[in-house]
Amino acid sequence: MNGLADIELVSGMPSGVGHAFAKAEIVFTKEQVTAAIDRLAVAITIALQDKNPVMLSVMQGGLYLTGQLMQRVIFPLQQGYVDVNRYQDSEQGGEITWQGAEHPPLQGRSVLLIDDVLNEGITLAYLKKWAFECGAKKVAIAVLADKNCSITDIQADYPVLACPNKFLFGCGMDVKGYGRNLPSIYALPSSLR
Repeated sequence: MNGLADIELVSGMPSGVGHAFAKAEIVFTKEQVTAAIDRLAVAITIALQDKNPVMLSVMQGGLYLTGQLMQRVIFPLQQGYVDVNRYQDSEQGGEITWQGAEHPPLQGRSVLLIDDVLNEGITLAYLKKWAFECGAKKVAIAVLADKNCSITDIQADYPVLACPNKFLFGCGMDVKGYGRNLPSIYALPSSLR
């Protein structure tokens, strides 16, 4: 039992979400995710504690990992967010749309982009280029799930977990906007995609 099988259909929930939760396969448990984020926090502390970094959460998926890291890294930093989207509740990425941003000036700063998953790498390549255009002197990328299937030359500087190339949710990743809050990582069976 993966803990999701007992979900009831909630009024207003998009079709298929309850079924997806019930049929999901666990990829990483809460304990495995927590241990991996602990290791990431140590690596980031070693690399950035004396760099006065700006940590930018890539909304909405990067919010979970950013929140977890903010509890673990104890050094001077500033935080902000960028909200860009290629998926708009779809499984297939499309054109990048810019929703908004709020962050300190990036000029001359080390920037850490924090996202939920490195899939094709298109969004993170776009954001890395954007950060350099804003004057960042260094841009690094941290992702919770690295599917190792990028079609760009983008790689995560700080990949937390190597994940299968499946549709994942939990820990910031979602199914039609649901499941980002789950503390474990789940995959949809191929038959549900």
